[in-house]
Amino acid sequence: MAMNETNTAAQTAETTTVIDFAHTGKSRSPRRGVKKRPSHPDADLIENCIECAMQITAGKAPYKIDPTDSEFAAFCDDICRSRADRALRAVLDMSPSTLDGLRAKAGLVEVVMEDWTDYPGGVQFDELQTTFLLSLAKDVIRFQRAAMVEKTSHLTFSGADK
Repeated sequence: MAMNETNTAAQTAETTTVIDFAHTGKSRSPRRGVKKRPSHPDADLIENCIECAMQITAGKAPYKIDPTDSEFAAFCDDICRSRADRALRAVLDMSPSTLDGLRAKAGLVEVVMEDWTDYPGGVQFDELQTTFLLSLAKDVIRFQRAAMVEKTSHLTFSGADK
């Protein structure tokens, strides 16, 4: 009898088809193998902007799943908010040196503004959020001034000859 059970299990294993979920309904692209961190002058700034945005987004997901009155989701959200704040503080300590860095910081503003406007009663900025927005404004002004100097440094002012 043990022989029949073994044969039946072996036969079942041979006839059972295995579904390869990697090939069905690819909803997102396969992960690229990233061997090392990209070399970029603003790598730390870009990474922290991504981390902050990622944590803000991750904090919202549990509310869609939590069957309780958000007891579990709120706990997970608190952890994500803490990580997002830590990344945001790191962003504040850095100034972009490239347009990529400036763009990452501006992209983060879009993510955090959407998050902050979700609160009842509209947008209410705390000190960290206000400092972040002012930091971006100062970076944009600094970049614009540097671009203007670069763009016009070789031109002579028409009124300078007179």
